[in-house]
Amino acid sequence: MGILDDLKQKADKARLEQEREEARLAALERDYRAGIRPAMLKIHSFLLEMTGLLTEPVMASFEFPGIGRVDKLEQKNYNILIDSQRDPKLVTLRFECVAREEKRYTVTPKSAADEARQFLTEQKVMFSDWAFRDANRQVAGLVIQCKLRVPVELAFEADIERGGIRVSSYNYDGLTEKNFLAKHDSIDADWLDKLGYYILRQDDGFGTLALSDDERNRIRLLMEEQKRRHDSLPAKGVQDVGENGRGPKWLNLFNKPPR
Repeated sequence: MGILDDLKQKADKARLEQEREEARLAALERDYRAGIRPAMLKIHSFLLEMTGLLTEPVMASFEFPGIGRVDKLEQKNYNILIDSQRDPKLVTLRFECVAREEKRYTVTPKSAADEARQFLTEQKVMFSDWAFRDANRQVAGLVIQCKLRVPVELAFEADIERGGIRVSSYNYDGLTEKNFLAKHDSIDADWLDKLGYYILRQDDGFGTLALSDDERNRIRLLMEEQKRRHDSLPAKGVQDVGENGRGPKWLNLFNKPPR
């Protein structure tokens, strides 16, 4: 085979690969327009209408580093963003959970106080603090005075490759990130109702109700593996636990580190 024939074969192969890729992308675009795009617009419209109708306060609780659990933070300052009214790929609901008043928190020991101070600094929460000492005049901790607030975000992002919408929550269920993939054809009136109750903190199972088939299968396999391990243990064996030492690994599927 001469050099020209070799070059021609390579050019033909590259052209066929490009044509296949263009056909694949065209099919994904058709799927987006037929299913994902209408679902994104539904979510955007629902969020606009729902937040416009809220009249009663929605309260939340959070575990703060060093400080511990704080109740009665109010959700407020709702803001809805969409990257394109015509072909949306990302819809975002942002709000804050804010304490109603400034309070003082006594944080001990000093290591926990340092952790709380670092967290508040990173979150740009204005605060004042002063040390208090034990009977030996050693610094035992801090008194921190501040009005706690937590920025929260729910993001709905088109995942065209997987034919669905990636739903992510940041700082909603604690100071962490959770996400799942919702198939576009599952986003109907019932799904939107569940989303609404989730935002109102009246449905903490929203994410698990909208799992993709792949993720449901993943959880099923993990549960079966967990059962096999448990059954293989002797009567006085130690139960397999997750990385945090508090339960099976499948319970932590959504407790992913923030991006």
